[in-house]
Amino acid sequence: MKTLLQLLLGALALILTAADSAAISQEANDPLVQTESGKVHGYLSGQIAVFKGIAYAQPPVGALRWKEPQPSIAWSGIREAQEASNSCVQDPAGLDPFIANLAASYGAEFAKNPPLKMSEDCLYLNIWTPQLSAHGSLPVMVWVHGGSNIKGSGSQSMYDGTALASKGVLVVTINYRLGIFGFFSHPELVAESPHHSAGNYALLDQIAALKWVKANIAAFGGDPNNVTVFGESAGSVDVTFLMTSPLARGYFQRVIAESGPPYGLGPRLKLADTLRLAAAIGHAAPGDPATPLRNLRALPPEDLLNLAAGISAHAGPGEHVTDVIIDGWVIPEDPRKAFANDAAGMVDLMVGLNGREMSAFRPAVAPKDKPAGDNPGVRAAVSKIADTVRPIYGNWTNPAMALYLTESLVHGEAAIDQAMNDMGAACPIGSMASLLTAAGHKAYVYRFDRTIPGKGEGALGAFHSLELPYVFHAFDDPGWKWLHFNDDDIKLSDTIEDYWTNFAKNGDPNGDGRPAWQPWNNDREPYIDFLNPGVADPHYGFSPPFCHLAPDRLREMFNAN
Repeated sequence: MKTLLQLLLGALALILTAADSAAISQEANDPLVQTESGKVHGYLSGQIAVFKGIAYAQPPVGALRWKEPQPSIAWSGIREAQEASNSCVQDPAGLDPFIANLAASYGAEFAKNPPLKMSEDCLYLNIWTPQLSAHGSLPVMVWVHGGSNIKGSGSQSMYDGTALASKGVLVVTINYRLGIFGFFSHPELVAESPHHSAGNYALLDQIAALKWVKANIAAFGGDPNNVTVFGESAGSVDVTFLMTSPLARGYFQRVIAESGPPYGLGPRLKLADTLRLAAAIGHAAPGDPATPLRNLRALPPEDLLNLAAGISAHAGPGEHVTDVIIDGWVIPEDPRKAFANDAAGMVDLMVGLNGREMSAFRPAVAPKDKPAGDNPGVRAAVSKIADTVRPIYGNWTNPAMALYLTESLVHGEAAIDQAMNDMGAACPIGSMASLLTAAGHKAYVYRFDRTIPGKGEGALGAFHSLELPYVFHAFDDPGWKWLHFNDDDIKLSDTIEDYWTNFAKNGDPNGDGRPAWQPWNNDREPYIDFLNPGVADPHYGFSPPFCHLAPDRLREMFNAN
């Protein structure tokens, strides 16, 4: 009897298992997932289930303009999640002018995209998952796009998550409010806030997206307790700022920061520094002069964008409506102090830079027949840089400036790019690695020095953003197709994606037979260098000249400033 009962129970278990497998299989062929707010219907792209345009918050429109993002409202039935949402409001050209200038340096034509479809109703995310299951075991990678916090979208085709997802991770890309919509800090906003704060709405959006991931991602196959947030440029700055925000604590376990430390060339803005420009924008808005905030909230988004641009064009030095600010709530203190005093969310970090970041932005200030260092504009710029880097270079600032000026006389623009890389990126990146390591966490540091042969190689080198097609295997994307990649680039992309996804899986980029990437230590300063001809090569001695990264010295310098 016992044996018969065991057989019956075993058969029942097999039937239930088969039924469950059938349900998962059916979902995989027609991806349908229940979120906290309702069901969403995606689509299959090969072996990857894709969901696009899922709301993670209510539209920040009307009275919700410049408010904390509110949880999305539940819906009945099934929502289609097969098309990306509109981009957040920005210049309709998006990132095309930036890419077009790079292409022009290579003598190539960049086929511009149609004007962006934009809306304030833009707080949506996209998901790529290789394992649609309700058990939530996949490492999760949440992408925060770049674009100077004024342009871009998580739905850009170059950020397609298919290649990364095929490595065994779940990929999420997000939109967040940009420009004046994401960083405005008017005095009336401070007065109406229960936190006596304003601005940083973009960071609050990013935190809201991470909260949504925590609550919902298991239904897509992701592990809500194994989340890596990664970003590039302004996205990198933002995600490293999130490390210092108490509001973001516990929503991610690791960070990958590409070309954007949270401090570098000068101190960050405080809330009080932003209010004069904000008040000027409010006074310029049409309507009752006694109610500037109400007038601003009533403006159509395009009119508000144009109004802010016109007023900001006449702003004083350091006045912006596009920067993360130290507001005392979202960001309680200068990030240098947060890292120095272990007040940052001390998580493992992968961080790095490209070999010539600033070549993509450098204005043509020097006549072609004259060394760059002889140009008065260059000398004035270097003098200004000296004033802004003292908090990290300290007493070594003047010797460093002398070295860089001498180098610029000999090597011109390439030397200026190197100086900007050293002071604005490499030294701050090394300081982050040093302080995190001293606090008992791991930091993995890289340089991306791969360059692309062609007319623009000498002038641009490994320019800002060049690592992106390698991270997302986006060589055929229109944004990058104007460059002539080869088999070395395909191999390097595979290597980089292995490192990135291994780090997301377990906090260690090593594995898959790749060259060993050592975690940071202050004795040897190890880093990995992605070089020509498409190889990853371990190196030592990351810090630039006069950049001294002893943790005790950094703590003293950062707390003094």
